[in-house]
Amino acid sequence: MAGFHVPSGTITRGKSRASHSPIRLDFRRFGTAGGPHVTEHIKFTHALNRVADLHSLLLESKSELLMDKGVAMTGWKTESPFIAEGELDAILKHGRKLAKSIDDFVSVGIGGSYLGNRATLEAIHGPLELFNLLTVMERGHIPRQFFLGNHMSPGYTARVLQILSGRSVGVNVISKSGGTVEPAIAFAILKEALENSYPDAAARIVAVTDRSKGALKELADEKGYATYVVPDNVGGRFSVTSPVGLFGLAVAGVDIKEFIAGAKFAEEMTRERPAEKNIAMLRATMRYIAHVEMQKKIEVASTGIHGLKGVTMWMQQLGPESEGKNGQGLWVSPEFYTEMAHANGQMIQMGERNMIETFLMVEDTGMDVKISAKGTPVSYLDGKKLSSVNQAFIDGLRDAHYEGGVPTMSYILPRIDAFTLGQFYQLEMNTIALSGLLLGQNPFIQPGVQQYKDVANARSGKPGTETALADMMTAEKKLDPKFIV
Repeated sequence: MAGFHVPSGTITRGKSRASHSPIRLDFRRFGTAGGPHVTEHIKFTHALNRVADLHSLLLESKSELLMDKGVAMTGWKTESPFIAEGELDAILKHGRKLAKSIDDFVSVGIGGSYLGNRATLEAIHGPLELFNLLTVMERGHIPRQFFLGNHMSPGYTARVLQILSGRSVGVNVISKSGGTVEPAIAFAILKEALENSYPDAAARIVAVTDRSKGALKELADEKGYATYVVPDNVGGRFSVTSPVGLFGLAVAGVDIKEFIAGAKFAEEMTRERPAEKNIAMLRATMRYIAHVEMQKKIEVASTGIHGLKGVTMWMQQLGPESEGKNGQGLWVSPEFYTEMAHANGQMIQMGERNMIETFLMVEDTGMDVKISAKGTPVSYLDGKKLSSVNQAFIDGLRDAHYEGGVPTMSYILPRIDAFTLGQFYQLEMNTIALSGLLLGQNPFIQPGVQQYKDVANARSGKPGTETALADMMTAEKKLDPKFIV
């Protein structure tokens, strides 16, 4: 029996565009339909002027609002976009060499050591569950990509280990201290398997960790792993343009020189453009006015491009972890349309008016599909491109939500490539840093994250937590058992 055959001309590619086109921001609908635009708010101009001053504060890197343990956490702004070409060359060379010697690559990390990397890979290569199904030739000789250590689900971890069995595997473990439990467990499992499988196990492991201290750094020195440094002045969620992101991206065939060029381009735009033409400053100000003056609580981060789902999830961490302090901050909810147009879309359209929405639009989607629909219920679409129909529905959601009372704005990405993604990350990191500072917060600390770790460490038997565990058990015994049914 003949196999499945796609007719010639069904799959197409978009027109090539200049690779260094700037991202644009469309905020025409950021207000109430038929009512005032956010820029007409009485406090908007004052807030925008404050943002310009706060941007100078970021560049100076001296304020207490920027410090974590005495270090100004602004390296993502002052250093990462300006990394020396020689350093990029060395990372590229190492990444390509490792890629040629392995079948599968496992990146171990959590939070900021994970989300930006995966988001970038999936934006460029497509969802990993599909990318990994391609042949090595179809993948351009890029190893299959896997991520562990971002959770502790036993079934998922076991399945990945089964899939890796019998393959040639390389590992990139990313942890500043080496003590974060989720990646530490995943790496411990992989390390043992590697050492039992290969005489050159150490050469297959690359650690991205602290420059001089911590459990992972000590282990790397003892075992002879190649290492890259997590900068002291870069926090996890702001780290994708640092070695935290760059080595894994290099192994996955991403042009990290273009990636950093995009970040540098966006940083220079943020420094040079006046506030009223400055994407990061405008977005920070609009989010602030919406939250503080219009009582909005949620920012919906939406896209109709499957490859950008991970980018909206990166936004979900960047915003709330930076702003979620002192009873303030916008919750960020990722939405993929049109999949969620019926579910969460109903709430966005007609639920409580407590949200704003930011769309990620793409002008040139790259690969496209020509619709053949004669004799079907959608025959009126015959001969059209799937991208144009998809865009019509995304535009429809945007317009309907705006008419329904949701202020919306749209990032307009010229295309999906390394330069554009670097540009986007830098713009959004500036946005969130400025937005947090507008709220009077330090956007670079996350004191609330430690609480669950302390409880979990005690419950899992970490040495030194015995007293804390006893207190927890005493408190649990006071809970009324009648509320278990």
